[in-house]
Amino acid sequence: MSDVQAVIRREEWDDVVLLHILTNSVDAVSAATIEHACTQMKPITVLDFADVAFINSAGISVLLKFVVAARKNGYKVFCLHVSPHHQKIFKMVEMTRFMPVIEEQDLAAYTNTQQSSISNS
Repeated sequence: MSDVQAVIRREEWDDVVLLHILTNSVDAVSAATIEHACTQMKPITVLDFADVAFINSAGISVLLKFVVAARKNGYKVFCLHVSPHHQKIFKMVEMTRFMPVIEEQDLAAYTNTQQSSISNS
């Protein structure tokens, strides 16, 4: 199993990619692996933090640089299942400005719309 596969599980729909972060700790190394997994981005990329218990400052720094660059390149980046503690940190460093938190039902509604438009084509 590659490093990327050990850290990320990828799901895709038309314009959406959902990246499940499989590590419980995001540091500079795992954040760089997450960034590498995003080299094949879709217009909308969602990072799922459900399994993440800890993010250190180096991880925050790498993630912030990545999401800012992605937004500048026209991609929309969202985060999902972010703990209240990490939401506070993301707000303090203004990461939510570039990677807003979404709820599961928002993602489900969007992917269902995408799948419906495919089947109606």
